[in-house]
Amino acid sequence: MTMDVEDELRGELRRAMAERVAGTRAPRSLAADVRRRHRRRKARARTAVAVAGASVAALALVPAYRSIQPVPAGAPETTATAPGGPEAGAPERGPAPAAPGPSGSASDRTSPEPRTARPSAGTPDEPSPGRPGAGAGSRPSVPGWLTYLPDGLAAERPCATERGSTGTATVCAWRGEPGWVRVRLVEGPGIGGPEDLVPVAGVPSRTSVRGIPALAGAAPGDGRQVSWLPRPGVGATVQAGGAAAGDLMRIAEGVRP
Repeated sequence: MTMDVEDELRGELRRAMAERVAGTRAPRSLAADVRRRHRRRKARARTAVAVAGASVAALALVPAYRSIQPVPAGAPETTATAPGGPEAGAPERGPAPAAPGPSGSASDRTSPEPRTARPSAGTPDEPSPGRPGAGAGSRPSVPGWLTYLPDGLAAERPCATERGSTGTATVCAWRGEPGWVRVRLVEGPGIGGPEDLVPVAGVPSRTSVRGIPALAGAAPGDGRQVSWLPRPGVGATVQAGGAAAGDLMRIAEGVRP
């Protein structure tokens, strides 16, 4: 700044000397005027510097003034962060878990009770649809296509499969206090009518099972039997003896292959 002032002073002197050399007559107070103008410029420069310094100081005091102001109760606190965001490497905090409400009880916060598995449909312990509870539905040894069997009968053996000229036959037999029951179910292309099934001892009589033509007669031994075709290609013969012979037609109507 000193060099600038000296340059300005020299410039003023040069201009004054140039005016004098040009033939003009400078007043005696030339030097005093030059000094006075120099002082004025210097004072203006100092004033400008002081004003600029005061402005910078005022701007610097604004954050400090705000930081010492009292915060109203309930107002959210704000923290200044660097332009680059949160500090690098600092782990982020997840939201705090919600506290249970005052109305929640200890039982509400416990885990739900596990559901008990239901038995699947079609298990041996579950009776099939259409079977009476006191009849064949309560016996695992009774096939699903037989919906009625008198009480007190037990399977002689598991149902067996036989192959013959008319087709494949499934034979099931039960015996007990009421007597005995034997059911033969044949499936094959060689069945044309009830006469192609188990032959009747003696002269057969014509009857019907659920509206289907059938042949009835005496069975080997002391029993009776009935034969019919429940559906095309499938023949059924039911034989019963003892007290169970009185339920022969009811047993036959319960055969649903």
